[in-house]
Amino acid sequence: MKESTEFLILDTIKKHSSLVPLFSAGYSYAKIIEWVRQLEEEKKICFDNMEKRTLTDIGLGRWKVIKKKKSGFTILPLNDYKISPIRVDEIYLP
Repeated sequence: MKESTEFLILDTIKKHSSLVPLFSAGYSYAKIIEWVRQLEEEKKICFDNMEKRTLTDIGLGRWKVIKKKKSGFTILPLNDYKISPIRVDEIYLP
């Protein structure tokens, strides 16, 4: 997993305790789940008492290290999933 992807997931969980923003941004469900499982195996994220995802001490430390290296991360929709605007009389078929 790329460092930017790792930071994206850790930051999303830190801020939202959820992965919904990643799904909304257009990332594939299978890929997100694969990345999350990898982070769970590395003991960087876990579930708390309220069954919400949270960062462990290892995950928080990793988040801080990556944050120092790269300060300009944002969650943006993938360009692959963007569609051009359509007119009122057109129909969108994926």
